[in-house]
Amino acid sequence: MFRTKQRQPKTPRQLRIALFLTYAGIALATFVVLGLIATLMAPRWQIQANTKHVTVESNDTAISSSLPISAHEGSYRVKETSITVRLTSKVTIHAIVREPIGAPDNHPACLLMQGAGTGMASEVYGDLASSMASAGITTLVPDKRLDDYTIFHRNYVSMAHDYGTSFDVLKKWPGVDSSKVGLYSESEGTWISSVMTAERKDIAFTILTSPPVYSGRQQMAIAATSYFNTAGAPLALTKDIPKLTALNFSVLGLDYADFNSLRYISHLTQPTLVNYGTRDLSMPIEQGAATIVAKARAVGNSNVTLRYYDANHQMRVGENKALPNLPLAQGYTRNLDDWINAVAAGTTAKQWKSPMIAGSQPHQKYAVPSRTTAGLVTSLGQLIALMLFGSGLCILALLLGIIGLLSRALRRLRVRRQAHHHGSAPSKHAFSHGVVASMWCTGALSIASTLGTVGYVIVVVSHALTLQRDTQMLAPLWIALRIASIMVILAFSWLCTQFLKPLLIRLTGREGNEPDEASHVFNALQRIIMLCVLSGSALLMCSLAFWGLY
Repeated sequence: MFRTKQRQPKTPRQLRIALFLTYAGIALATFVVLGLIATLMAPRWQIQANTKHVTVESNDTAISSSLPISAHEGSYRVKETSITVRLTSKVTIHAIVREPIGAPDNHPACLLMQGAGTGMASEVYGDLASSMASAGITTLVPDKRLDDYTIFHRNYVSMAHDYGTSFDVLKKWPGVDSSKVGLYSESEGTWISSVMTAERKDIAFTILTSPPVYSGRQQMAIAATSYFNTAGAPLALTKDIPKLTALNFSVLGLDYADFNSLRYISHLTQPTLVNYGTRDLSMPIEQGAATIVAKARAVGNSNVTLRYYDANHQMRVGENKALPNLPLAQGYTRNLDDWINAVAAGTTAKQWKSPMIAGSQPHQKYAVPSRTTAGLVTSLGQLIALMLFGSGLCILALLLGIIGLLSRALRRLRVRRQAHHHGSAPSKHAFSHGVVASMWCTGALSIASTLGTVGYVIVVVSHALTLQRDTQMLAPLWIALRIASIMVILAFSWLCTQFLKPLLIRLTGREGNEPDEASHVFNALQRIIMLCVLSGSALLMCSLAFWGLY
């Protein structure tokens, strides 16, 4: 990027008017086009308010049956045994069995399945499993198999088969009635348990705690909306959530985001207990429960019990977000134990003395979208490509400018050595001050605005995941980003005007009357540099349009 040392004469009035009108027209057209692009990038669906609510029959979450229950929480001392479960010829996992000491033979048992994360058997469900064992229920908590479980790849059907191996071990455990063995699962684990209940006919009962019910993509649409609103994110950014959740994430390998859990939940034929925390912002606590009940009834199963606790996603109290060592909701373990023992005693849907729906009154603010089709940008790869190619073109322009600068320096050196010419190279090979400033301003603003927006989104996500609300910080930063994005358009439009200046000179009849100024005549390299900046900035502005800045 170069400049001439010549002093440029004052631009004639007619040319100034032409430059102003061209600049204004380009700026207006750019605003309109980016607004249209932003509209096309938005999918044809938005997050809607949930209007179908569940009404609890009682505030009391206690479970009771008209049939006698053999034992309750604390009835037995607990024996703990560490075992090894062989999943394949090459893969084994550690597991912990907790059993009631002195309990009669043929008592029930429960396999506890983990949710998302990488928990070991020694780190999860110690309180739940011990409580069940103290109520006469043998439990097995296996490690999560990690060799095929990553943030980018999860095969829930394969994981269900692995848990099935542990389930078979539990069925054969001494003192256990193999016809009274069931499942307890939380969150992501409920997708896995649903596969098991669909594929196996020997599961006596299933407990679904904080089940997403729908696909990860659908569930995250309402979760992200809830989290962003809690964090105090601007409405314009919150409205971007459908754009994000509709994207194809195959570039990261996140195919499990589209796991069709409803296909498996449609096979719930055994007694089912569903637990939700009313402080859980991430789950469809009403819509999901209603769907489970409807799917079960469709296959003739009316023995579905719903319990709502004034608790978070993990049924724990003290904090809405998940933190270690928080206490479980009052009565939660007792209710689990009583429900399992009642089911083991043969309690049918009509034999419950306690209400089928009870606990704290839930309120699910947003409804899970029935479709998640994308707009103009259909994949995360496309969005990343917009930002990378745009930034790359601006950086390429800088590199070409450096090459041009070195070329001019070498040319001047050759001229001086040959002593045939004096002074610097012809002015037409140098950019003027105005063109250089315009290119720097356009490229730097485009990249800075894009990086700022990405950083802002990361900050909002961080606040959302930790349930922090900071409107006083987020709102001004969003306004600053919008101002910066408008400045990008203004700088881009002025650079376009500079690029068209030679044409405007000819159209206004100034050609021949004006000196051969650097800002009027561009050689091939200079045109390429300007086109790189313009193209790169245009791509970056499209990425800014995706985030709702226009």
